[in-house]
Amino acid sequence: MNAAVDTRYWRLCNWMGPVFIAVFFVCWGLLGHNFPPFSPDAPASEVAGWFRSNANGVRLGMVIAMTFAPAYGVWGYALAKVVEQIVGKDSILVQLARVGAAWTTITILIPTSFWLTAAFRPEALPDWAIQMLYDMAWLLIDLAYAVTSVQMFALGAAYLSDKRAVPLIPKWLAWCGIWVGFMFIIECMMPYFRSGAFARSGILNFWIEFIIWMGWVPVLTWYNARAIGRIEREPPHAA
Repeated sequence: MNAAVDTRYWRLCNWMGPVFIAVFFVCWGLLGHNFPPFSPDAPASEVAGWFRSNANGVRLGMVIAMTFAPAYGVWGYALAKVVEQIVGKDSILVQLARVGAAWTTITILIPTSFWLTAAFRPEALPDWAIQMLYDMAWLLIDLAYAVTSVQMFALGAAYLSDKRAVPLIPKWLAWCGIWVGFMFIIECMMPYFRSGAFARSGILNFWIEFIIWMGWVPVLTWYNARAIGRIEREPPHAA
């Protein structure tokens, strides 16, 4: 093992990414009726009625989703530790990868609190108020995409600068992350559409954007785990 690099806990933190995705999908997505979401064209009475009938499930889902939200940030820091072995600890790319993961965690926590608020006392709220909270949560979680793009761009740039004969992270995956980060710009169309591909429940703004992000996390986790193993076997200062 490379004695110059302390990799204790790296693997545990690394696998927090897929743990987060699994919990988020079930708790935020299924229990919170966000996978798929209500159409923006759905009447307020439909959204409010669902929250009133399923309040306990939404509360449970959002509480667990909020509890596990920091797992994304922990995962992001594990990625940043590998990036340090490519570009050095003082590189701004390391810092951007970390803050991008931290900002993403915050943009998960705040919208989930809105959905939780809608389910806290739905019987006392008018239909329009529950619909407003639902819309607020979706507008924030979608339009805050840029914070995750910062993480993806920083990781991609760092991976592409790896001078090893066989990079720690494949170059195709670096380009994939950069592409996904740019693809998120489609989310900017969401506030202008209540139906069709650009709506929050549409093929582009939801089914493509969320699925490619949810797929990117476990794939990168797998390659990051392999990179950690290589770092442990490398002689000191091999990079």
